[in-house]
Amino acid sequence: MTKLSEIDLGSALLSTFILIGFIATAFVFIRLTIIGINYIKINYLKEEGAQRGRKESKSESKGF
Repeated sequence: MTKLSEIDLGSALLSTFILIGFIATAFVFIRLTIIGINYIKINYLKEEGAQRGRKESKSESKGF
């Protein structure tokens, strides 16, 4: 077993930053998945409401 002092500091830092990058990428994919699911839900509910004959008010049809 290697001693702690024999471990190369640069290699340890590189491995740490690579691990942090993988974790950050996973969070980004999870966040994008949640945003996509919410977007699909909102659009599905709008289409479902339009099929029932519900009219949209002017405030719902505007961008913001």
